[in-house]
Amino acid sequence: MVHRTPWTSSGSLTSDRIPARQVPASTTPAKQQTKGKGKAVLALENRLHNVEYASGKEKDPKGGCFCLAREHGLSTYVPLCCNCGLVVCELNLPHYACPHCGESFLGNTRRPALVAQIQEELNAQITKEERERGRIIEEARKAEGAFPMLPGASGTQGARRPAGKVMSLNSTTKKVIVSSYTNTPISSQEPRRVPPPPGEINYVKQPPDPAHPWKNMQYPDLQYIPPPKDPSAHSRRQWEREG
Repeated sequence: MVHRTPWTSSGSLTSDRIPARQVPASTTPAKQQTKGKGKAVLALENRLHNVEYASGKEKDPKGGCFCLAREHGLSTYVPLCCNCGLVVCELNLPHYACPHCGESFLGNTRRPALVAQIQEELNAQITKEERERGRIIEEARKAEGAFPMLPGASGTQGARRPAGKVMSLNSTTKKVIVSSYTNTPISSQEPRRVPPPPGEINYVKQPPDPAHPWKNMQYPDLQYIPPPKDPSAHSRRQWEREG
């Protein structure tokens, strides 16, 4: 007879028959990676990842933009398509293909240059945010004497708050609530994208009328409407003749 222990898979204890609980994977490391980062840093990190690993052949699912940098700024990554000559605005991301001809912007020599450019922008943005965070912390430390801190609140927690603070009293719990606000407007509106030009050029396909060569063949029903007569101008001309 085989000796069975409580920790064997087929033990004789009642607790051995209880299935083990599946512990879900923790998402704390992913949250910690994005914690404290601004939207600009997250956007640059996402752009850097796309440029490094994208094939460059996929087209923008939003259709791109054909404004030719007239409504939006010129792209600082790929200002011009080397295949078709399309002027590329900043709404056309570099990891997508050209919205007109479908040529990839990530060539063998272009991809490393774009990675280096975006990495430099990312480092500059991180440095900028760290300086701004340090400035806010320093201002919060200086304002601790003028603004009363709640029990249990530290200077670091107050430093993360914006400059504007509002104190209110909860009528039910009789507790003081400190809320922060900012005057920075947040715009979530998607910029307008210019659609591509029509595939066929609209022109008059029939030959002109020899009897009426000046006739508008595209809009044959047009009629000339003379401008209305100005009575003041007529009286002015008559006064000039008499004078």
